[in-house]
Amino acid sequence: MDTPDDAIRWVRRQVDGGALPSAVFGVANSRGAQLVEAFSGTDERPARVDDHYALFSVTKPLTGIAMARAVERGELSLRQNLASVVQDAPGRRPEAWRETVRLEHLLSHTAGLAEPALDDPRPLDQQLAEAGQAFAAGTMASYSNIAFHGAARMLTAATGRTVHDDIAAVAALAGAPAGSLTFDAASDPHRVYGQERVGLDASVLAGHRHPAAGVSGTAEGLLAVGSSLLRALGGARGEVLHPETLRGMLLSRTAGLPDPVPGDPGREFGLTWNLRGGSTALLHREVFGHEGWTTTQWWIYPELDVCFVLLTNLLDARGLGVDPDELNNAVAFGF
Repeated sequence: MDTPDDAIRWVRRQVDGGALPSAVFGVANSRGAQLVEAFSGTDERPARVDDHYALFSVTKPLTGIAMARAVERGELSLRQNLASVVQDAPGRRPEAWRETVRLEHLLSHTAGLAEPALDDPRPLDQQLAEAGQAFAAGTMASYSNIAFHGAARMLTAATGRTVHDDIAAVAALAGAPAGSLTFDAASDPHRVYGQERVGLDASVLAGHRHPAAGVSGTAEGLLAVGSSLLRALGGARGEVLHPETLRGMLLSRTAGLPDPVPGDPGREFGLTWNLRGGSTALLHREVFGHEGWTTTQWWIYPELDVCFVLLTNLLDARGLGVDPDELNNAVAFGF
């Protein structure tokens, strides 16, 4: 694999110029990690290649992998409904609409649950039980975090396992170092900057161990899982997902659905994966992955046999002028 010089220059420019506090950038192919480099900037601590960063929504596809493994084993059905695992809040009438919300909706941002804030202090079980219906399941696409807790509840009810344990098992199967993908705050992730600006208390979110946004991870951990997925797409068995399971996850579940927040052509989803085939910003669009609120990136290019990770720690850096799609293009055409 060639060195992606343009991509490295892009990351260094963002960190040295103060746009990002710090970063770790890594690239892998189906044979494993090929490059990992750390960039220290204005962050209060120097960045190292094995540092943990809060992944925020990059957690979602990791949860999705855990859920899909249960489905491919026959332990869980994409047709299971939310009513099977959610008790009605005390004093409230039964919510019949929950019977129409299936696991496939929860994992594709089409469930229609009214969304609480990520740092809502109520326990996740209570947030889920008290979430109202924003729209009929399957009729619209609206980005959701609390839906992933509903999915996690289904996993535990069906298997007795938690999504936290299953993500650790996925990392181990991929050959990632122990603890490289974890919900444990003792992993000491880098400080999350910009909380006051966006109105988020990240400590509350960390306490939830949220299956939509709670993982702290290292570049090596994500690259190991990405390499395993590339091997699966090449037909290899015994990876974190069966090849056909992964292909099934990459079928669009939101194409043609209206979005209550229109104007974002990048909001197309399969089962937890963000699909970028409709992006007008990318030159190579055969890519799937996810972005986190901290501007962390995890993207996989099957045709190019490339996976890349950008770990960083500034909330909504896009809103401050950082455009990670520039990095996507630099990676895609750097080999």
